[in-house]
Amino acid sequence: MRRNASIAALLILIGAGAVACGGSPPPPPPPPVVEDTPAPDPDSIAAALAAEREAAAMQLCEQAAEAVAAGDVNRARSLVQEINRDYAGTECASMVAGITAKIDAIVVLRERVNFEFDRSRITDEAAAILQRKADVLREHPDLRISIEGHCDERGSLEYNMALGQRRAQSTLQYLTGLGISGDMFTTVSYGEERPVAQGANEGAWAQNRRAEFVIGNVDAL
Repeated sequence: MRRNASIAALLILIGAGAVACGGSPPPPPPPPVVEDTPAPDPDSIAAALAAEREAAAMQLCEQAAEAVAAGDVNRARSLVQEINRDYAGTECASMVAGITAKIDAIVVLRERVNFEFDRSRITDEAAAILQRKADVLREHPDLRISIEGHCDERGSLEYNMALGQRRAQSTLQYLTGLGISGDMFTTVSYGEERPVAQGANEGAWAQNRRAEFVIGNVDAL
């Protein structure tokens, strides 16, 4: 009986030893190999930034050109100022002179001519304005301009319609006298229907006695 107990105890000790030897955890895996990441190339970074700057500038140039085509000179000037301020040295910046020339041409062509009371003759001041217009028109013979004659509120509607037409025709004749083709123009009278200044006083009337110039095809600039 004691012999059997001794054998059982021995077997238990052998089993425990076997468990202890055979149950050890596997060794941990080796750490991953980390490859060295090359440092960014300064030249590549600079090229990418330059390309991004060029693209942003060109977008502004396209917007400025669209504003010119729409006749929105205020927006076009604002965009040109932004280009000059923030994007000097870009391809777009080299195009600014051409855009500015178109803006200036639109301003000159739109400048009003004013008249004396109940008169349609071209004054010295009006002549100087028309001379500037002629200089632009010679450079852009494909332009088409509508000359609109206007009056102040004094006089009958019929009289002012006729006076407005005489003013438009007088303006046209002066321009053709400077060598500008009459084919570039149409004339129309609005009489007193479209005042630019409100008020029954000489200040308002002087502004309303005028010829306006509407560019029919700005894209010809």
